[in-house]
Amino acid sequence: MNSRKIYAGFVIALLLAALLLSRHIDPENKRIRQHLTYNTDVEDSSLSVAAGTFSTRLPIVSIDTEGQIIPGKPEQGERVRNMKNSYIRADMKIYEAAGELNTLSSNPDTESQIQIRIRGNSSRTFDKTGYLFKFTKEDGSDRELPVMGMERDSTWVLHGPYLDKTLMRNYMWYNLSGQIMEWAPDVRFCEVFINQEYQGVYVMTEQISVGEGRIEVSKYDGKAGVSSYIVCADRESINDVQYLDNFTSYAKRINGRLEIKYPGTSKLTPELTEYIGRDFSKFEKSLYSYDYDTVRYGYQKYIDVDSFVDYFIINEVTQNTDAGLYSTYFYKDVSGKLKMCVWDFNNCCDNYMEEQTPMSGFFMKDRPWYYMLCKDEEFTEQIISRYRELRRGILSEEAVTADIRDIQAYLGTAAERNFEKWGYSFLPENDLLTEDFRKIGSYEEAVEQYETRLLRRMRWLDEHIEDLRFYSHESKNKKFNH
Repeated sequence: MNSRKIYAGFVIALLLAALLLSRHIDPENKRIRQHLTYNTDVEDSSLSVAAGTFSTRLPIVSIDTEGQIIPGKPEQGERVRNMKNSYIRADMKIYEAAGELNTLSSNPDTESQIQIRIRGNSSRTFDKTGYLFKFTKEDGSDRELPVMGMERDSTWVLHGPYLDKTLMRNYMWYNLSGQIMEWAPDVRFCEVFINQEYQGVYVMTEQISVGEGRIEVSKYDGKAGVSSYIVCADRESINDVQYLDNFTSYAKRINGRLEIKYPGTSKLTPELTEYIGRDFSKFEKSLYSYDYDTVRYGYQKYIDVDSFVDYFIINEVTQNTDAGLYSTYFYKDVSGKLKMCVWDFNNCCDNYMEEQTPMSGFFMKDRPWYYMLCKDEEFTEQIISRYRELRRGILSEEAVTADIRDIQAYLGTAAERNFEKWGYSFLPENDLLTEDFRKIGSYEEAVEQYETRLLRRMRWLDEHIEDLRFYSHESKNKKFNH
């Protein structure tokens, strides 16, 4: 009997070790990083942005609207939150040849009708806008297609870096997050033409949605009163969306509201909306209770703690000012635990428009949900341990520096072409950063500022990450503890 117990214990120990190891194995090889794999040996030297003579080693996306204006740009004085989203029909061609330059005179690799609109919040007001589009069939129904080596889907985002003059923040941090977390949007650089006019370097980005290769949870069957779901904390809008009646919103602990992203509005019933609100509130009520850190009643019953830890670290390292407030995504399989997903690094690494982000100090500890999570000593210790581990690998100074320089070298002439179009944004009067001393005069200066800030931030965290223990110490949190 004893030998059987010893054997069983040994097997369980091996399984636990494998589980722990699987979290910490560097999954770099599972994610295709375009700047290391696609057309890296193809010489790209032409600065022409004219449709007839244009060539690039990056994929090309060409959109023909037949003269229609793509909707979504606010009128003078119009508030973005008061806009209603609408789409137009257009035609898209994608050129993504391997081993040779892409041109608009080549045969397209993908050709489809699309529905398209301008997307974003503050970014809608930028001269270079981002777009949300859906591949569609002749009858207008969704059409799923693979794009640039990414999994097939119907809905995609074309992110147009404008505030981010390095062009690389979203591309780099979605890729790094995809190596650290269970899932992050896949991305590819491309260059875009609209009605034969050059628009610059864009980042083709997977939308946060349910599907193979995206967030892989059980799909809603349209019948049950329960479902997997995706929700997002963001600014309120008057578009056709459904908000959660959840505990945190009711208690006014967030500035915006939680919007249900999946299942979509066409599938939501009052019963299903109520279920998602109640299910999410279970986590919140446990978090804001005196039992928040207990095994039996605490938050750990409801969330994937690893996911919340990684989200904290990524956004604290980058000082991503919106994280935990806006563009903050949660997802949950109907039979699983709540997880987090990163989105939008446009403002990170001291790129917030309104004011300079202080280089030192922690900010995620004060964000909704994390305000209570960081009162738990166990959660804090997990952040410290995971941060140290990542700094020895994916987030080491050598790895991050190599990433930045490799991406800059890969973009090369494409970045020059982009600023043939948008170079006026470097003029002080056109720079969106409000403080004069932060205005950036060139692409090279933008990359240097980004790299310097990121390295300084990580060095500060190296020295101060243990200070997080102060926020979870019993002497500080007596009134919150059972």
